[in-house]
Amino acid sequence: MKVPVKAASRADWRRHAVPVLALWAFALLAYSNSFGAGFAFDNDRAILKDSRVHAATSENLHLILNEEYWYKTTATSLYRPLTTFSYLFNYAILDNGAHPAGYHWVNFALHAVNIALVYLLGLLLFRDTKPREHLALALAAVWAVHPILTESVTNIVGRADLLAGFGVLAGLVCHAKSVTASGRRRLAWLAALMLAATIGMFSKESAVVLLAAMAIYDFTFGTGGARARWPGYLAAALPAALFLYVRSGVLAGLASAPVPFTDNPLAGASFWTVRLTAVKVIGKYLWLLVWPRDLSCDYSYSQVPLFAWGVGDCAALVFCAAAAVAAVLCYRRRKAVCFFIAFSFATLAPTSNLAILIGSIMAERFLYLPSVGFAGCLVWAVYRRPRIAPAVLALISVALAIRTYARNIDWLDDQSLWTSATKVCPASYKAHLHVATAVIGPQGEGMDRAAGEVNRSLAILDGLPDDRNVPQAYATAGLIYLMQGELLAEKGSAAQSQQWYQKALEVLLRGERVDRIATQEVLRENQLRGIRVSASGWYPLYLTLGDAYLRLSNPRKAIEAFEYGRVLRPAPEFFEDMSGAWRAMGDPRQAAIVLIEGLLVDKSYTRLASELAELYTQTDPGSCAVAGAGALRVDPSCPMVHDQICTAFRNVKQLYMRMGQEPMAVSTGQRAVSEAGCPAPL
Repeated sequence: MKVPVKAASRADWRRHAVPVLALWAFALLAYSNSFGAGFAFDNDRAILKDSRVHAATSENLHLILNEEYWYKTTATSLYRPLTTFSYLFNYAILDNGAHPAGYHWVNFALHAVNIALVYLLGLLLFRDTKPREHLALALAAVWAVHPILTESVTNIVGRADLLAGFGVLAGLVCHAKSVTASGRRRLAWLAALMLAATIGMFSKESAVVLLAAMAIYDFTFGTGGARARWPGYLAAALPAALFLYVRSGVLAGLASAPVPFTDNPLAGASFWTVRLTAVKVIGKYLWLLVWPRDLSCDYSYSQVPLFAWGVGDCAALVFCAAAAVAAVLCYRRRKAVCFFIAFSFATLAPTSNLAILIGSIMAERFLYLPSVGFAGCLVWAVYRRPRIAPAVLALISVALAIRTYARNIDWLDDQSLWTSATKVCPASYKAHLHVATAVIGPQGEGMDRAAGEVNRSLAILDGLPDDRNVPQAYATAGLIYLMQGELLAEKGSAAQSQQWYQKALEVLLRGERVDRIATQEVLRENQLRGIRVSASGWYPLYLTLGDAYLRLSNPRKAIEAFEYGRVLRPAPEFFEDMSGAWRAMGDPRQAAIVLIEGLLVDKSYTRLASELAELYTQTDPGSCAVAGAGALRVDPSCPMVHDQICTAFRNVKQLYMRMGQEPMAVSTGQRAVSEAGCPAPL
C-alpha cells in the first residue's frame, strides 16, 4: 500500500519533533543564565546609543537603510540593515528599551531555529550512515552548546552572526530539498532559499558564503543534474547581487577609515606574513574548538603575534594542510567528512584575513558557522566506535554545556567580561583599557586598580610609532589620571594632584599627535576615493585635554583644545567647559555666549540654561538679563542678552560651516532671523 506524500511528510516531521524539542531544552539549560546579562561589549553603542533603533519612525527606517551599521560611531564600511532593524524591533516594538532580557530571548530564539536547521542538515549529510537520526542529533547537540558560540548568542550584537547563520543554514537546506523536489514544491523551496539568502546577506556580509556552501554540497554529494541545481544558484545569487548593489550605493558617499593596526596587526604586513599569520590564527581557532577553556571577547594588539616559524605556527600550517588532504581522501567514501571540512574553511574564509583584510585579527564570533564542521567531524570520529559513541558524545555535550553556562557569567557586565579577557589575553591593550573604565565606582572606588590597568595598556602601546597607535587609549588614560588628581585634591594633597594633572597632560598630548596623524590618513584615503570629508578624530580626547589644561591653570590652551574638539562633534560638554575657561580668563561675556551656543546646538542639555542664568546673576546682578524671583530664567528681550544671542547664532553658523554641514549652517542663519530677530545678513 502506497502512503500518501502528505501523510508521510507529517509522520516524518512528528518523528523529528521530539529530538528537536529535546535539543532546544538542552540548549536552554546551557543558556539559562544568559538572560540576566547586561549591555556589555559593543551592545551599548549598537543599541542604547544608536538613536535609529529607539523609535519606529519613517526617518529612522530611512537612516537604517541608508547609513552604515555603526551609525555615527565608527567608519567600518559595514552594512547590516536587517540586524539593526531587529534591534529596533526589540527596543521600540517589543518595548524592551534599556532592559536587556528581551534582546537575549530573541537571540536565543534565533539560535534555537539554527539548532533545528543543523539537525536537518545532519539528516541530509549522514543519509548513508546508520543511524542517521542519532548522528544528526549528536551533531546538533555538540554544536548547540559549544561555548565558542557564546559570543554570538549571549552577546546581543552577536545577532548579526545568528541571522547570517540562519541565512546560510536555511538556504543550504532549501537548496538540497529543491534539487530533489518537483513542481510547486520545488518552487516553494526555491522561494524559501531566496528569502533565507536575503535575510542572511542583509544581516551580515559573510552570509555570501551560502553560494560556496551550496557548491560544496553539490560537488560532494552530486545530487541531481545541472538543470536541477542552477535554479538554486540563481535564487541565491539574486539577493547577493541586490545586496552588493545596495551596499555599494550606500557606502559610496560615506567616509571610510583604514583598518586600525591595533585591531588587526596584519594591516601593513607583507603578503606572505598576512597569509601565514591567518593560517596561524586558524590553528588557534581549532584549539579553542577542541579545548574551549580560555575564551576571550578580544584579541587586539599584541595578543596575537605575527607568524614567526615557531612550533605553534608550524603546527597550524601542518594542520591546515592535513585537513585539506583529509577532505580529498574522504571525498569518495566519507562524503560527510569531506563536506564538513570544506564547509568549515569556506565559512571561515570571509573573516580569516586570507583573502580580505578585515577589522579584526581574531574573534570567536567568526566561528559560529565553521564550528558546525568541527562538530560534524567530531561526531563522525566518535561514531567509529558505535557501541560507546552515544555515551561519549553525551558526556562531551554535557561538558560543553557546563562550560557554556560558566562562560555566560563572564558576559554579565563589562567588568566581569573584560576582567576575564585580561586573564586570557594579558597582552591585549584593549582588554586592560576596558577593565580600567569598568572598575571605577562611585566616590572614586576602584581608581587605584583603574590606574594600574591603564598603565598596563599604555605599556603595550608605547613602543608603537604614532602612525600605528590609537588615540582612544591615551584619551582614557588622561581621563583616569585627571580623576585620580581630583580625588587627591579633595583630600588636600594639592602637590600630588598637580603631578597627576601633569601626567594626564603628557599622555593626552601623545594621544593628540596620534589622532592628528590618523586624521590625515583618513582624509588622504577618502580624497583618493573622491570623497570630501569633514574633520575627523576622537573628540573625547580634546574634551579631556582641555580639562587638563584648565586644571593646570592654562585656560587659553584649554579653549584651543575645546574649539578643535567641538568641530569634530559639538557635544554640550565642550560648550560647558569652554565657558568655564572663558570665565577663568576673566571674560564673562564670552562665557555667556558660549553657553548660548551650546543651547542652540542642543536644547535638551538644559543644564546650560541654568548655568547661563547663574552666570548673569553673578556677573551682572540687577541687570535685565535674568527674570523671575524663584526659578531664574534668562530674558532674551534684554538688549545685552539679545546681542549675545545673535553673536552665538553667528558663531554656531560658522561652526557648522567648519564641520562641512552647510545645510545646518543655512538653517541656523534662518533661525537667527525668524526666532531671535537678528539682522538679516546673519
